[in-house]
Amino acid sequence: MKRIFTLLCISCMLLQAYAWKPQFAGHRGSYRGVENTEEAMLNGINYYGYTGLEIDVKTTSDGEYVCWHDDDLSRVGHNVTIPNTKFADLKDLTLTQTRGGTQYTAKILTVDRYLEICKENNVFPIIELKWATGINNNDMSRFPGLYKLIEKHGLVEEARILTSMQKSLEYVRTNYPALYCQFLCYEVTEARYEWCRQWGIHPSVQTGGLSKSMARKCHDAGMEVACWTVNSLADYQKHGELGCTTMTCDYLLPADMPELAEIDWEALSPTPPLEAVYITPLFNFTEAAGTLPENFPTTLSGSYTQAQQAAFIDGVFYVADYNAKKVVAIDTTGKIFEPGIEYATLRHGICRDDAGNLILHTSETASTPTQLTVFKAEDNTEHVITIQLNNNGQTNFPTASGDIFSAAGGYVYFFPNKQKFVEVVKIANGEYVSTTSCPVSIEGSTAGYVIPINNTPNHFIYQVRANGYHLYKDGDKGAYMTSPNGTTAPARNNTVGGAYFTLNGHNMFVYMSGSHYKGGWTLRDMTSGELTPMYTQPQLGNGGYNANASVGAFFWCEIVDSITVNLYEYCLGHGIAGWEISSEPHKIRVKDLAIDPAEIHATEGETVEMHAVITPANANDQDVIWRVSPTLRTAKLRTDGLKATLISSQPGTFTVTAILGDFTAECKVIFGSISGVEDITATQEGTHKRLQDGQLRIIHNGTTYGALGEKIQ
Repeated sequence: MKRIFTLLCISCMLLQAYAWKPQFAGHRGSYRGVENTEEAMLNGINYYGYTGLEIDVKTTSDGEYVCWHDDDLSRVGHNVTIPNTKFADLKDLTLTQTRGGTQYTAKILTVDRYLEICKENNVFPIIELKWATGINNNDMSRFPGLYKLIEKHGLVEEARILTSMQKSLEYVRTNYPALYCQFLCYEVTEARYEWCRQWGIHPSVQTGGLSKSMARKCHDAGMEVACWTVNSLADYQKHGELGCTTMTCDYLLPADMPELAEIDWEALSPTPPLEAVYITPLFNFTEAAGTLPENFPTTLSGSYTQAQQAAFIDGVFYVADYNAKKVVAIDTTGKIFEPGIEYATLRHGICRDDAGNLILHTSETASTPTQLTVFKAEDNTEHVITIQLNNNGQTNFPTASGDIFSAAGGYVYFFPNKQKFVEVVKIANGEYVSTTSCPVSIEGSTAGYVIPINNTPNHFIYQVRANGYHLYKDGDKGAYMTSPNGTTAPARNNTVGGAYFTLNGHNMFVYMSGSHYKGGWTLRDMTSGELTPMYTQPQLGNGGYNANASVGAFFWCEIVDSITVNLYEYCLGHGIAGWEISSEPHKIRVKDLAIDPAEIHATEGETVEMHAVITPANANDQDVIWRVSPTLRTAKLRTDGLKATLISSQPGTFTVTAILGDFTAECKVIFGSISGVEDITATQEGTHKRLQDGQLRIIHNGTTYGALGEKIQ
């Protein structure tokens, strides 16, 4: 079939010569109301002023299209699975959700009613396709019905179809060329850009996932780039400067956002070189530095001699102790504890995917990996997943990427012993999907190791003991990754270890460079396809080879923002350590936000003042956004940096909210009334005050009266 598509022109806002603003869309409607319901939609329009509304689509057992993100309603109070339930059994359920300290209730929203809301209010719909019955990569039989709804409301030209499911987008682009299509992704990579360009699809990228060079390439190709989820002034400015034409928000107020300067596209390409990287230690409990806790060397060199691989999640190293058949944990203070996870079939392998799901290798034998035991990050529930490899062989150290519980899914990578194949296992919605065998240039070993790149089966780094690091991309088996002078990358005596991440638009690679299983690492810039040395960290261990610690080091990168990552290292018997790596000097980041006072009682006409309290006080980001709810003409909010003042000419209760990045704080302001004392002759000498019990008192000629005019004394 000939591929037919219409590539939409870049938004005129990018072509104008002066200041501009992107379009704003409400994420699942807005933050005011149960997500994906009518109240959230209407508040997105009337309160926030969004000109677009984003929803997620699921289908019921009888084919109704409803707005909801998950397969079930467990987060809103019901043990009901949407694909297995008729709409008649869903429509009267009361959904309950607390957001921003406020509890909301609502009924489930149909896509039909959602489109009606969009049409009535002249806002554009963003319809995200989730993996659903009849709407997925394998089956799009129910999409024509969804299209008929869009057509019914006259929104074919305005609607945007959004999904991470590439085959589904190819189907939509081929069969419904008039529809505007967006590809949901965490990062715009070269491969994703090329696919979008080929199919006439526009990227929709997570904050931090768009480099300057990719922004320029998309612009030059006529692609509009959308961004999600934008909830801070900093993210708004950063992604606006990259030309993102639509921003999906939970609670950002478009009216509070400044206009953006005309984009200098020439400055966005090519990617400028990194002039320097800044390394800031976060913690260091290592043999080399002499900072190990008292029990650390004995414990890890003795009892946990086979606790080789580890995974880092939320400040804790989880280590698979093969001998004791249990999981050991070490926090960033060096404290060692056992979380109580024990399995008779526990192997060496333990890893995590990008969503923080903890994955244990619990196959009966390491030679035929068939079983993974996974603790879901969302609720810590345990799941057993049976998998199948095409080429078996002992595999001690799996790695993972993506989110294996999402509809888009993730991948688990194995490099079996004595095989020239890396096995890439696709898992989606917590279930095994398929295995892709990628032929490579060297033979795997018991310590074969894969470093994923961009959550794809077609791009990764693979390594075996002293055989160096090899790059696999799109079927290319890869050779040694080379340095600028053409020499091979170090073939270390370490067993495994490495990490890949993006820093300020540059592709960065961390690999082990210490001697004999003692950790240590080197950071290199791979943007040009070569390895440009940037920094070398000394090894964690002292002394010589330890046969009981025959493993190198394991690394994890935690993305802070586009210019900063946190790197964590675990090295059996020799320590744990963490560093901040940034292309800019170290920033003191916000840890908490509060408003002082948290509650204010006043009388009508009185001006009250409150202050934002940032912890730590010397944090670099001080750009607080203020808002007041409800927004009435009788109440006026004035802001001056960290200070806000509110005045109301009528009684009522107001909530003043401070927003700083991902942090919010609220102050409750209650304006009382003195209208009940009409029988008191008011004079200039009359005053009022509020006692501790909250009651208003009127003091007149030495006599105190209550709010209803009753004499107190």
